[in-house]
Amino acid sequence: MFEINLFNTAQFLDQGIAIIGTYLLTSLSAKMRMYGFIAFLLVNIPGIYLLVVTELWWILAVTPLWLYLNYIGFINNYREQKALT
Repeated sequence: MFEINLFNTAQFLDQGIAIIGTYLLTSLSAKMRMYGFIAFLLVNIPGIYLLVVTELWWILAVTPLWLYLNYIGFINNYREQKALT
């Protein structure tokens, strides 16, 4: 039976925010894509908790690279959105 605990809540938050972020990143609007990058930055909160609990430390090794790429995308979209206004 399904039970509500911290692990299951983190899984729902992780997947829910990831779906929203993916949807926003597919937008043609630079402003909406920026919100998608913000969502993917937020998905790290429950995601890192899940990686620590499940002891998938090797995935944490590439998290800084993923965060850097996400940051670069956010900055590029910010510049594009500023250029349009």
